[in-house]
Amino acid sequence: MNESDFLNLPSKTRQFVLRLKDLGFDRARIYGLFVMLGMYAGAPNTQEKIDALYSRLQVFLPIDRTKNIDEEIGHLYDGYDCQINEFCFRSGIEFNFREVTVPKVDKSYYIVYLKNEGLLNQDINSVKKLDDATRLYDSFIFSLGQSSVERGASLIEAFCCGIFQIQLHSQIDVQGTKQIVAMMSSLMPPFLSRCFMTIINGDLDYFLGIESGQIALLSLMQPMEESYAQQMWAFQSSLFFSGGDLIEGIDDLNPRQWFDWVLNKAKVFDIKHPSNLLPFSKSKITLLEVPSWNNEVLNFENCGAYINRVWGFNKEGLYSKIQSYDYKAIVVHLIYSSLTGSREVIH
Repeated sequence: MNESDFLNLPSKTRQFVLRLKDLGFDRARIYGLFVMLGMYAGAPNTQEKIDALYSRLQVFLPIDRTKNIDEEIGHLYDGYDCQINEFCFRSGIEFNFREVTVPKVDKSYYIVYLKNEGLLNQDINSVKKLDDATRLYDSFIFSLGQSSVERGASLIEAFCCGIFQIQLHSQIDVQGTKQIVAMMSSLMPPFLSRCFMTIINGDLDYFLGIESGQIALLSLMQPMEESYAQQMWAFQSSLFFSGGDLIEGIDDLNPRQWFDWVLNKAKVFDIKHPSNLLPFSKSKITLLEVPSWNNEVLNFENCGAYINRVWGFNKEGLYSKIQSYDYKAIVVHLIYSSLTGSREVIH
C-alpha cells in the first residue's frame, strides 16, 4: 500500500486495510473491495435505510454527501460497466432489466448486458457451489480495483467511484440496480462477506480482534440457531486458544494438518461434553448425509470428497490464501456437524 491510498481515511479504517493486507489481499483487491462497498452504499433504498447506513459509514469512510459526486471523482472514474456485465453473466442468475428505448433509434438499451468481457475468471459460468463464488468474486474485486489503482485514486475515492457507478445505473433502472446489488451481497463467500460487512455494520473493533481463521466461521455460523452457534463457538475457540492464550502456528497448517487438528480437538470436545451438546438438527441449517462421527469422518480423503461434492473445494486446488480461509472454515463446520449429528440418537 502507498501512503496516498490512505488519504482522508480514519486511523481505524487504516488498521482495517492493513489487516486485509495481512490476510492475503493485494492492493488491487483491497481497492476492489472498496469499490464494491461503494456500489452497496449507492444502491437505491428508502431514505430511512440510506440515512442509517451512512450514519455508520461516515465514521469509517467520511465523505461530503452535499457535494456532487461526479465533480469530486469524475477525473478518476473510468466506469465498471464491463465488470458488472460479466459478473452478472457469470453469476448464472436470471435478471429482469428494464428495456430502454430512445426515440428515432432502432435499438433497445439496458443497464447491463450479460456477456463475457474477458475480465473475470473464465472457468465460472454460474455460481453453483461455494468454490465458484470464491473464484468469481476474487477476479471481480481484482478487476474493479485495477482501474482505481492505475488512476491513482485513494481508497475513499474508489469508494465514491463505486457509489457513482451504481447511482448511474439506478437513474435508468431502479429495480434492475436493486437486483444487481442484492446478487452481489447474497452470493458473496463467507470470508469476503465478513470483511465486507465489517465496514457496512461498523464492526471494525471486533474484526481487528479476532483470529484470521475465525473470520469465515462467523459468516457460516450466522444462519445457525443461537444456542447451537454458541456451543459451536466454544468448540472453535479451542482450535485457536489454550488457557486463554493464542496457539502459535495455526495459520500455517496445510489442509491435512488442519483436518487432523480439528478432528482431534473435536474428539476432546466430545469427551468433555458427553450429554449436553445440542444435536445437529437444532442448528436449523440443512446439510445432508454428513459423514458419521467416529467412522466416516475419521477419513481425510472421504471428508475431502464430501467437501468437494457439496461446496466444490478441492484440497489440492486451493489457489489463494483468501480461499483457504473458506475451506478451513468448512472443515470445522463439517467435523462439528458430524459430532453433533451423533447426538441425535441421545436426544
